[in-house]
This record gives sequence, structure tokens and C-alpha cells, in this order.
Amino acid sequence: MKVGVDSVLLASAANFNKPRNILDIGAGTGILSFAAAQRTDAPITAIEIEKNAFEQCRENAELNKLQNRVNVLHISFQEFLKKNYLKFDHIISNPPYFEKSLKPENTARALAGHSESLPFEVLAKGVSEIMTEEGVFSLILPFDKASKFEQICNKYGMICRYKLTVYPKINKNPNRMILEFSFKKQTLKTEKIIIRESDTNLYTNSYKELTKDFYLNF
Repeated sequence: MKVGVDSVLLASAANFNKPRNILDIGAGTGILSFAAAQRTDAPITAIEIEKNAFEQCRENAELNKLQNRVNVLHISFQEFLKKNYLKFDHIISNPPYFEKSLKPENTARALAGHSESLPFEVLAKGVSEIMTEEGVFSLILPFDKASKFEQICNKYGMICRYKLTVYPKINKNPNRMILEFSFKKQTLKTEKIIIRESDTNLYTNSYKELTKDFYLNF
């Protein structure tokens, strides 16, 4: 489970507004948590169900001297909801989203990628229960699943306030969407970004500008 464009995009595009605390659901190896630590001063709770990813996330926190700011927990979101007593100002997630597709043989990758481990309904309902009234929920999804997830969030009182449509190349259809939800109704802001140039396959200037804080070299 290497660092991918999805996590870098979400880490860069999330609109952090001086949150008092942050929750990273399905932290994986920790990229979103560490990016949040780079962009904010808030303490971060990172939860991860898969044991190897959890251990890697905890090790990465120590290597980056963030163990005092990023609290890494080996727990599912469902179990976390039963034990948690906090409300969070910002919740961020790159959730599992494959449904009824061929699962990889590797159990860890299956847990990371397939939504049976964290159904959209469970994710949306759970977030609505532990997000503050002024809170924000940021996530990235496949483009064709974004509308369904938005409908589920609306059912639990969360309204979409931001959409970033992601195109892999200029002449390609969009394949990802970053969404942000809050409880307060606001004017929806929409943007788009293209990842690579069609002719050279190099990153576009707009992608470089958005993600510049997280790349050493382009």
C-alpha cells in the first residue's frame, strides 16, 4: 500500500481551518495524518484496522517525530465509534470503495480497498455522530460513487460544500472526486484539476501547484 496520487490530492486539497483536533479514518501508512500535521497545529487521531498498516503508520510517526501529535490506533471505525467520547473538528478519509469486485488475494489489500470493511452508510452515519457542529468532513472517492455517497451524507444532515473533480488527463473522463461536507448549508464551491499533460505525461502546472508542499521533486 504505497503512497498514491489519491492521498496526496486529498492531503493538499482539504480545507483545514485551524481545527482543534483531527480524525483520520483508515489511515493506512499515515500520509493523510502526517500531511495534516504539516498543515495544522492540531492533534490527530489515526485509526487503521489492518495490522501491518497500523504498525507501519506508528513507525512512520516515530520516524517523523510526530508520535506526540499523531495517536495511531489499531481499531476499526465501527469499534472506534463504540469507545470514542470525543467530537472532531475535521475528519479526513481515503475510504475503501470497491464493491462486489474481484478481491485481491492479499488480505491486507482487500481490507484497504473493499467497502465491505467500511460500508458508505456506516462511514457517513458515524462521521455525523462524532463531528462538531462547525466541523468538516473531507474525503476522496471514485467519480462514479461520489453522487451516491453525497446522498447518504445528506440523509445524516451533512451538506456538500466543496467538490474537486479530478481528471487523469485532458482528454480523459474524470476518475476521482474530492468532497467536503459540513452541517451548515453553504454555497457549493466546485473546481477541477487535471493530473497529467496528454502529450508528455508530465504533471500539469495546476497539480504541481496544489501538491507542492508534499513533493521533493517533480
